[in-house]
Amino acid sequence: MNDYILTSEKIFFKHEVSENLPCNTYSAHTHNLYELLYFLDGDATHVIEDRKYKLKRGDLILIRPYQYHFIQIDAPARYERYGILFDPERHGVEGIDRLGEDIEVLSLAENGIADSIFQRCDLYRQSSDSKTFEKILPHLLSELFYYISLFPQPTSPRTTPLSPLISEALKYTNENLSTVSGIKEIAAHLFISESYLFRLFRQELHQTPKKYILEKRLLLAQKRLLSGEKASSVCRSCGFGDYTTFYRNYTAFFGHAPSDNP
Repeated sequence: MNDYILTSEKIFFKHEVSENLPCNTYSAHTHNLYELLYFLDGDATHVIEDRKYKLKRGDLILIRPYQYHFIQIDAPARYERYGILFDPERHGVEGIDRLGEDIEVLSLAENGIADSIFQRCDLYRQSSDSKTFEKILPHLLSELFYYISLFPQPTSPRTTPLSPLISEALKYTNENLSTVSGIKEIAAHLFISESYLFRLFRQELHQTPKKYILEKRLLLAQKRLLSGEKASSVCRSCGFGDYTTFYRNYTAFFGHAPSDNP
């Protein structure tokens, strides 16, 4: 089961402090939640789809649902960050809809607003029971998002694209997610070999093309099921060849059958 899939009403919060993390600590993944990371220390790069950001202290990273992403540890060193996984509607987080769709990494090191909010997160987590903390946390997030929308913060200039071929491969895949047959079709579209494209995915995204397509389709399927579409129709519209394959992969990824969505 994917640890990042929302299966309950709970909001996820973690303050992580580690020493000398190995470079392959975090794997590429996608999920149906918003994820907020506040970076405090370390030598790391954050990859979101075909974009990568060299992180500095005070960077606030916003990952939207269904985006592939991962933290790349560039060198073993002390590492510290906050992480929050949430669903704005389910958890009552306000203000995020006021942020521009192009906002991914903000530089907040100079004004202290993020430090203050995340320090209060730690204080309430340590001083409250879990249910009380889960009620407080959305209000702190809402405060942060409203502050950013009212007083725009500088975006990170430290973004660089991944390989142009990977960018084109992801663009083609996402535009044809329900119909793309696999790596052979993508490689043919790019006029490169399948083996070369496979190596690019592993090198740049730490992921295989097959798994990238499968997980994106499963999240699309879940979205359509939650909107009321029948499972048999979702199976066809999301590109699965037969219902047995769809059922098996859906259950393995989400931990429950397509008919048992919360």
